[in-house]
Amino acid sequence: MTWNDGYVSDVIYPTTFNPQQSPAHLGFACLLGGCEPVALDKPFTYMELGCGQGLTSNVLAATHPHARFFACDFNPAHVASARELAEAANLDNIVFLEESFEQLAAGKVDDLPQLDFITMHGVYSWISAKNRRHIVDFIKRYLKPGGIVYANYNAMPGWSAASVLKRVTRLHADFHPDGSAVQIEQARDFIQRLRHTGARFFAVNTSLDPFLNQLADSDTSYRAHEFLNHETGALYHADVAGELADAKLEYAGAAKAILNFPELHLTPEQQRLLGTIAHGPLRETARDCILNPSMREDMFVRGLRSLSSARLNAWLSRTGLALVRPMLSGTVRLEVMNDDGGLLSELYAAALEALAKRPHRLSELAALPAFAAQPASALLKVAALLIQFGWAAPYFVQNAAIDPAPAHRLNMELARQAETGSEHEVLASPLLGSGTTTGLMQYLTYPFVAQMGKEADAELIARHIASVFDAQNIPFRCHGAVVESPEIRHQEILKTVRAILELRVPLWEQHDAL
Repeated sequence: MTWNDGYVSDVIYPTTFNPQQSPAHLGFACLLGGCEPVALDKPFTYMELGCGQGLTSNVLAATHPHARFFACDFNPAHVASARELAEAANLDNIVFLEESFEQLAAGKVDDLPQLDFITMHGVYSWISAKNRRHIVDFIKRYLKPGGIVYANYNAMPGWSAASVLKRVTRLHADFHPDGSAVQIEQARDFIQRLRHTGARFFAVNTSLDPFLNQLADSDTSYRAHEFLNHETGALYHADVAGELADAKLEYAGAAKAILNFPELHLTPEQQRLLGTIAHGPLRETARDCILNPSMREDMFVRGLRSLSSARLNAWLSRTGLALVRPMLSGTVRLEVMNDDGGLLSELYAAALEALAKRPHRLSELAALPAFAAQPASALLKVAALLIQFGWAAPYFVQNAAIDPAPAHRLNMELARQAETGSEHEVLASPLLGSGTTTGLMQYLTYPFVAQMGKEADAELIARHIASVFDAQNIPFRCHGAVVESPEIRHQEILKTVRAILELRVPLWEQHDAL
């Protein structure tokens, strides 16, 4: 076996930011699951395994300058890109390691400390059983008592039919020894031809449609990593929990906030059935049979400590929510499994109205008239829904006192790189201890606002954006159609810039991102 151990290495993994890996998100998910989180108001340590090009870890390091971050990837091209971004933003609290999981598990990295967080996005189901064993050994060696592990992985049985698709893709690639980028395109075309013959496998497995769409439409580099790795496959939660138990880890709950409230995603009959299952791995497997997710986001803790009511209330006073996208006119409708006679919709609307003005601690939201007679669980449900539907993100109050300078430097560097075609889509937020999604025109507007504030010249910004689009040969689209007229293009860009100044900049200011 070569140095890549069967893992795709000739195609660079796309640059992505995953907010679920942030300490604040994981800490809040712990609260929803009823267990003690890691405190973020003092120095902590964090490791991302399989960090790709390092955008997630760089954003987290920039928003937590009092913490120490480590991130590893065995692909030297990934590590080089990650280090360049950290150096350009002058981030001095992060180290990128070009190491294999075997080297990490063996303690071959000098001065690596005990860790409060270890996170993996996609990695655990993309590697061999041998490398999963190395990860478990690494966790056993380095995770602190009370530390949190986040594992995002392709899940069974939701991936059952897609496993066949992956196998066919891999077999086709084995017999067509070109580079991964070419192999994935050839395999996609082969599968389409096979499907169009009327193959019964595709006809009877309608759950394959999202995977077929992914194979056809998603980024080539992502498809290569998802479908071409050797020795990989989807995993059952019970098997993941069993492997991690060897490192003294206990399942702490779902990082996907809404899954911590069965009444929000299960029918009463389904809830009753799961309520009869005392064995955790069996209960989670039954839940996966009910929901059929293709991916799980699990949290595990080394030394899980349940929260008392008093401890939960103490954490609620130190935890908050902030809006992450603008509130436009009109009513936001809430659609959930059980709205409790419309009560959740009422509470949801009240929370959104408050957050539209400014970030709120959960204890402040609890004091709103709508929540006055409600238990803490009602507030937590609403918080989970706001996060689930992309309206809000959690934060820990001490983040408000974090030095914003590293995040500002990173944001300016990301905006600078957008001028020449980078694919980053995030701005670092010191308040959130995380990042918020952004787009090209927002990036190109950011430096003007950072230097001139809300009074930045919209006309000047619009002309600059047009020049960048021209330099990068990017066609400007409006309502799906390419705009050819320079005058119409300018007016449409100007309209967007004014919307950014009116709607996005206040959020950037709330998040301390400027």
